[in-house]
Amino acid sequence: MRYAIVSDIHANLGAWRTALADIADMKADRIICLGDVLGYGAEPVEVLESVYRKAYAVLMGNHDAAVCGKMGAEVFTPRAQQAIARHRGQVSRTGRNWLANLPLVLSGPGFRCAHGDFSAPAAYNYILDAEEALPSWQSAAEQLLFVGHTHCPCIHVVGKSGTPHVLPANDFTLEAGKRYIVNPGSVGYPRSAEGRSTYCIFDDRAKTIVFRSLPFDHESYVASLRKAGFEVEPWLARQEAAQGIPELRGRLSFAQPLAEHQHARKVRQETRVKNSLRLAWSIALVLLLLLLMMIPILNYRTVRVSRSAQRHAQSPFVRVPDYELSPIHAYPLTPPDKNLLPDFPPALGADGRVAGWCYGIGDKQRQRVAADSRDGAAALRVAHDGSARFSLESPRIALTGTQMQAARMQGRVRRDEGFDGTVMFHLVAEAEGADGTFEQVSLNSFEARPVKGEPSGTLGLSRKVEFPKRVTHLRLRMEATFKGVLMIEQPSLTAEQSSRGKK
Repeated sequence: MRYAIVSDIHANLGAWRTALADIADMKADRIICLGDVLGYGAEPVEVLESVYRKAYAVLMGNHDAAVCGKMGAEVFTPRAQQAIARHRGQVSRTGRNWLANLPLVLSGPGFRCAHGDFSAPAAYNYILDAEEALPSWQSAAEQLLFVGHTHCPCIHVVGKSGTPHVLPANDFTLEAGKRYIVNPGSVGYPRSAEGRSTYCIFDDRAKTIVFRSLPFDHESYVASLRKAGFEVEPWLARQEAAQGIPELRGRLSFAQPLAEHQHARKVRQETRVKNSLRLAWSIALVLLLLLLMMIPILNYRTVRVSRSAQRHAQSPFVRVPDYELSPIHAYPLTPPDKNLLPDFPPALGADGRVAGWCYGIGDKQRQRVAADSRDGAAALRVAHDGSARFSLESPRIALTGTQMQAARMQGRVRRDEGFDGTVMFHLVAEAEGADGTFEQVSLNSFEARPVKGEPSGTLGLSRKVEFPKRVTHLRLRMEATFKGVLMIEQPSLTAEQSSRGKK
């Protein structure tokens, strides 16, 4: 596996795109971002959305923590505070929730990652010299550690002598008996003398680290900062001047000017458009007047029709709550068998909500939903005086960073003696588009069946479901049309090993 280890992108879209092109050229299999996707730069939303789509795993940096509200901004410099305040206003609640759920530490096969040091990841301590590396050596047992935060690429090494050393960023092969802390530098806000974007490639088979150093367009980046009203720090201005190529000639337009007949045609077209708009407004005004004259007649007919329809209409299907729940995140999958669904609450909220879930009922007068318990575990009790529909739905579960392609869905319900109806469980698999909309990719539906060895009123299911690789979100939905009383036990959704590719 070839991992591209990137860090400190800091909302610099141009530098991030340059790095992505190089990562593709280097044939990396997965991207791991050590944090600080946001901060400093002028394009937070574009960078955050791209990292969300492209990176296999993302850690929470200190600037990310400040934007999502998990860290105060008072510890940052005035320049950083300015960007944090702006990014908080630009990133949506969905984006801030995603940031808030990012991990501080990531463990891989033979390596571990953090944004700052490993002794206190939430404190975001810097590792600049050999002494500052000691707490991380003592807190993590892996041979290879990756950190960011300083914006300067380097290597910390300790061997059999026990004396740590700091070395410049150079390609190397891991050696037995030595341990390494590797800082890939910064993609979007480099503080090294060269002012170039840096990241590294880790090949876990060849045991090699290769550093990449890339130029990016300082001129466009500085222009975007000035346009956003950000102060341009002196080192950036120097890099802009050093990288810029002087102009040898003044500006000269090469655009084809409009010929006289073209100009006249353009004037005639504009006149026709204005006349068409005047005519459209006149017609709209006449129609409005006619509509106002018809309102008394329409009202009379509507009242008569409505009174007739009310005698036959059914109650509308009501969702509680009546808005889309914020997505939750499956990553990281620790423990591997963790339930990805929210726990049932021990009690309903004052407004009748089931915290973390959304339910729907078709008749408020005849249906009752209450919190209950079964064998000491929280459950839901749904009672219907007559036959009615009920649904229960989880939030969307984001699969980013998990590589999941299969899940196990388990559900269990208990019926009373007078129960009459069916209970269905559905696993909805969706793919999120670039515009933030969701497309349903697959729907797997299963009816709950009697469970062997259990009382006759017990229904359940346990099904493995595989879904396409492009699926980004899952959602569990339970639907039942019945009369009587139904006790719903805590359902579960866990990751499963996909059988694709197995012989």
